[in-house]
Amino acid sequence: MKPSAINLVVALPPEAKPVNQHLGLLRDNRHDQYRLYRHRQISLVISGPGTDAAAAATDWLHGINRHRRDDIWINLGIAGHPNHPVGLIFLASQIKDMRNGHLWPMPPREHLPCPSEQLVTVTQPDTGYGMNALLEMEAAGFYRSALKHTIPDNIYCLKVVSDNRQQPAHMLNGKMVSQLIRERLDVLDLLIKKTEPNGEHQ
Repeated sequence: MKPSAINLVVALPPEAKPVNQHLGLLRDNRHDQYRLYRHRQISLVISGPGTDAAAAATDWLHGINRHRRDDIWINLGIAGHPNHPVGLIFLASQIKDMRNGHLWPMPPREHLPCPSEQLVTVTQPDTGYGMNALLEMEAAGFYRSALKHTIPDNIYCLKVVSDNRQQPAHMLNGKMVSQLIRERLDVLDLLIKKTEPNGEHQ
């Protein structure tokens, strides 16, 4: 049986770079609407920032790959939190879209060794860190689109804490973002292995 495809949607090139290097993903120049990288059954698309951009890139990736319903969708990126230390990684336990208040509960993920946290998708960065949740700008759009193509059990949102009250977002640069993602690729590896029949992705 053909293994499930792994579909990664990331917002920014610094988030994508360490993933591409780690998984051996190469640029697919047959497509120019988005930057697309592939290796075997794994694809990664760079959506650009924002809810609508993430939704559109997710739909686009489904359209060019004609995925099956059992394929895996992963949104990987950075998020702010008022208190969690920079560098921790979380799986979304629920996703809230601040534009319309819509809330999606996520299935439990006991098989992965990282904690879960509520995730709030905002349209503008919250520099005051007023909400006790992970804050980012893409997950709601990604999840809304991915739900059209698969079931909730096959959709994951992995977020690395990039900033907090003590280390605010204005201190970040692309090199720091890439390093934060690179240091937590062990969790992405495990997620991929857990979702593949043969437990391998190399």
